Amino acid sequence: MDSCKMIPRVSRRLVAFDFDCTVVDANTDDVVRDLLPADNFPSETIIHKEGWQEYMSEVFRRLHKLSFSPQTIRDKVRCIPEVPGFVRLLKRLHQAQENKYDLVIISDSNTIFINEWLEAHGLVNCFESIFTNPAHFDNDGLLHLQPYHHQTDCKLSAANLCKGKILEHFVAKRNLRDNTHYECIIYVGDGHNDLCPVLKLRQGDIACPRQDFALDKKIISHRNKMDLRADVIRWKSGFELLKQLAGRDPALNDTDAGNISTETTKQ
Repeated sequence: MDSCKMIPRVSRRLVAFDFDCTVVDANTDDVVRDLLPADNFPSETIIHKEGWQEYMSEVFRRLHKLSFSPQTIRDKVRCIPEVPGFVRLLKRLHQAQENKYDLVIISDSNTIFINEWLEAHGLVNCFESIFTNPAHFDNDGLLHLQPYHHQTDCKLSAANLCKGKILEHFVAKRNLRDNTHYECIIYVGDGHNDLCPVLKLRQGDIACPRQDFALDKKIISHRNKMDLRADVIRWKSGFELLKQLAGRDPALNDTDAGNISTETTKQ
């Protein structure tokens, strides 16, 4: 008779990344919007009345009306530069000894933009999961955008995407489904909507705000007032972040580790 077998408990490390202004050195929505003539931008009153997603949906409708093809939009996204050093950082984490790191993206961009950029840089296979707003081109070439979910509980997040909730659900799912325990969770981000997941981190986890961006400024100015339990590593480039993480985990060292801090301006 077959007996029920328990799945062995596995300890791993999780690194969750924002995308815009964290992995890529721009906001993907802004880059695509800027394909429009400046005098044809939608009114920002749409943002205040209906939200950012409806604003971008109007951008996509105007691009379609002006006959911008899906390939033009895809090419524009593919050409967005990385934050210097992030391609190396992502590949190094993915290749780390015993592949003990799981990588995910949690972003308020969309599936088309993120997948297009990752494919262009050979990074798709680096990620366990990508959590973002679903998007697709219809048969006429119009880009449609949908919310990832609808939430009203978290006041730190937009209604269409709470990064903290997504992070919690992913960690719980991996624990229940695969008996995977994340001994350390590292969150890398830059913006206001990255504060929620950072506040979900435990003691011994690591929050990695991009230096001088909104998340970093928020942590500096309000740290004494917030329940922030994680360690904090501030960074300006992927080279610098890799060097700091390698200082905590020698498995992340590679032959170029000694030079990474000097390469930031060479990209």
